[in-house]
Amino acid sequence: MLGTYFTRLSNSIGGGWNDFWFQKESPRTVSMLRIVAGIVALIYAFSFTSELAIWFSDGGVLPYARTLRLTGADDPAYRVLHWSVFYFAHSQLHLYALHGIGLISILLFTVGFQTRVVSIVATLFVLSYAERAPMLSGLVEPLLCPVMLYLCLAPCGAYFSIDAWLRDRKSTATVPDSFLAHLAVRLVQVHVSLFYLMMAFAKLGNPVWWNGQAMWWLLAQPDNRLIDLTFLRNGELPTIVYAWTHLVVLFELVFGLLIWVRILRPILAILAVFHWVGLGLVTGHWVFAILMIGLSLAFAPLEVLTAAPESASETTKAARSPQPAGAGV
Repeated sequence: MLGTYFTRLSNSIGGGWNDFWFQKESPRTVSMLRIVAGIVALIYAFSFTSELAIWFSDGGVLPYARTLRLTGADDPAYRVLHWSVFYFAHSQLHLYALHGIGLISILLFTVGFQTRVVSIVATLFVLSYAERAPMLSGLVEPLLCPVMLYLCLAPCGAYFSIDAWLRDRKSTATVPDSFLAHLAVRLVQVHVSLFYLMMAFAKLGNPVWWNGQAMWWLLAQPDNRLIDLTFLRNGELPTIVYAWTHLVVLFELVFGLLIWVRILRPILAILAVFHWVGLGLVTGHWVFAILMIGLSLAFAPLEVLTAAPESASETTKAARSPQPAGAGV
């Protein structure tokens, strides 16, 4: 009996692992994620345009040699490689030429033209912007760069793209389900859920998130905020600030854990919109907020709302049919 139990346990774990990673699914989800990542990457890359030469030219604030010195990459004992295509630009002309190629590649990736090739080129440029000056990195890069890498694996131009439009004009063949599409979605899901947990645990290590004052410190910063909510400090309204602070931590913990419960995904996705819209308005990190809201699509929350319920006869038939050994485990 004990040997049978461990056999069933092993089969259950192995089956769950295979079902989680090694399935095929439609590329629709990765195609939606391509649009989200492409829009955010385009905004991110375009934000360098006005001050590109000031930061990255040889006569700028962070020329190639200075970047290597600040990152420690000029030390022979330093084994971390910071690589960027912009290291090859030694004049403003070359710098803006590479910048133009990067913007065009990201735009083509967003609209889905020759996506299998362009996704790799666009990802290289996004990584190049981030690695050209790692000390300037903010909230977007740690999430955008891995998501771009994951999408390179999948046929993310299969739907909602110019490639799909051209394919439909030539033939009526359907797009087959893809193992790589499923793998890319799983990688994004795991990354996003762990990112939520990381943010929550980081907040739990800071006393201002425990005493409820953290949101006030965010509201009080006048430089980046898109809306002024400092009036919440007056009268009885500070209670709202304290509650908001604790709800931020609670939601990030709950999302990271309960997003894997399929029936809860639509509710958590809707709450994520309110969560990130609020934080984006008071912190000014609206690009990061757009990215976090868009990546909720990786969990396909609408699948629960659109799934057809089983009929009573089908449910009764399934209940009466004999189950194989271990099916109830």
